[in-house]
Amino acid sequence: MRTPFFGSAYQSRSSNLADCRAINLIPEIVEDKTAGKTVGAFYGAPGLIGQVVVGSGPIRALHVMAGLLYVVSGAELFSVDTSLIVTDLGAIPITTTGAGYLWDGTTFSTIDLPFDNAIGPDNIFVTMIDNGKQLGVFVNISATYMDGFGLINQPGSSLFFQSDLLDLVTWDALNFGDASTDPDDIVALHQIHRQIYVIKQNETEVWGNFATCCFTFGRLETIYIMQGALCASSITRVGEDLLWLSRTKDGETVIIECTGYAPRRISTHAIEDAIQGYSTALDAVAYAYQQNGHQFYVINFPSGDATWVYDRTESALAGQPMWHQRAAFDSASGLLHRHWGNAHVLFNNLTIVGDYRNGTLYSFDLGALTDSGTQRKWLRSWRALQQPVETPTRFNHLRIDMQTGIGLPTPDENPLCMLRWSDDGGHVWSNEKFAPVGKIGETARRVIFRRMGSTRRNSGLDRIYELSSTDQFPVALIGAELE
Repeated sequence: MRTPFFGSAYQSRSSNLADCRAINLIPEIVEDKTAGKTVGAFYGAPGLIGQVVVGSGPIRALHVMAGLLYVVSGAELFSVDTSLIVTDLGAIPITTTGAGYLWDGTTFSTIDLPFDNAIGPDNIFVTMIDNGKQLGVFVNISATYMDGFGLINQPGSSLFFQSDLLDLVTWDALNFGDASTDPDDIVALHQIHRQIYVIKQNETEVWGNFATCCFTFGRLETIYIMQGALCASSITRVGEDLLWLSRTKDGETVIIECTGYAPRRISTHAIEDAIQGYSTALDAVAYAYQQNGHQFYVINFPSGDATWVYDRTESALAGQPMWHQRAAFDSASGLLHRHWGNAHVLFNNLTIVGDYRNGTLYSFDLGALTDSGTQRKWLRSWRALQQPVETPTRFNHLRIDMQTGIGLPTPDENPLCMLRWSDDGGHVWSNEKFAPVGKIGETARRVIFRRMGSTRRNSGLDRIYELSSTDQFPVALIGAELE
């Protein structure tokens, strides 16, 4: 009997209702319905390959321009060329938040802000790039760029300012807009489809280039999105749309996808319950990347020590939100922590991510079986039966349908999978049982767990399985057959 093995991560407020975890496993649906033996499979999430160390970290922002990678690491700005030679471009006054960047112009300078605020003039650092362009790094201020103009917001207000054309050094204090349809503050500015999304605390205004004198931008009066943002660092572009951790006058901590001017909830009750359990979500940091056709929105919750990933591609195929978790494994304690990735960029034909703990840049690699030499762990939990029965059930064996005997680090290795189960809906768990996955060449290996006992009325009739491994082998989990 085939068990309901495949699907999204969904651990509800009560595990008695739903306890489906997917950690470091990416669900992938077979798009040709006649080609696969089942609807889809889980593949291992990409490992990390160390590329270069840039400063002391943490890595706050990454940007590619004129063939160079620019890195905000700790309180310094660096450039990295395609040979991975690192150049220190100077110190940046920066606090614990992230950094934005703009570019263009012709001169080098540090500049004063066009407004007074408690942070002072050290919010902007503009440096000269070899090709005569500028790179501006903005601290504690949201920044974006469109049609030759830089745009920044004034913290704690609904005002945002415009630079002179092709000049990030000159900011006229009279060249500003006021996103004041409702009296709340701007959280972030984002340019997409040549429009400026002015994302505020409780709603979003959309502005365009009206080519007017002085301040050239104007509000699109017929467009008003009733979704704001909890924090600027959760907002990122995924494909053609913006995704972020939203806030409205009615509540917060729902993740939305804004397609055009239409916001759509993509988080689930399970994700929202997890976010509510963190001490704060104000420090959430998100980035997006694409790999093997999957468009991922990755959101880290530092206070919750957790990383959640929304797969936009698979969600469209499944017709429902498809989420999984990414995690770093501490072999000493056996605990899982938030993933190391803190920022992303595509550079030198590599999917680069920066470490939140130090200055290391890694590449995401689907063939890497460790995180830069550190042991990894994947995990899947699911119910034995879609609908639990009201009588005791005996379970003779469970066969895991999976790829075996391919891609092991050495010929003599015979990695193991671990299985445990709960009969009371995920509260009390059995000891672990182990089954070998097979050595190189054992491609017909049957991964079977035997003698798994019975459910009982006094200990529970609702069995949940949890399969995991910390050994190194390419993971492809197709299904689980129960007898």
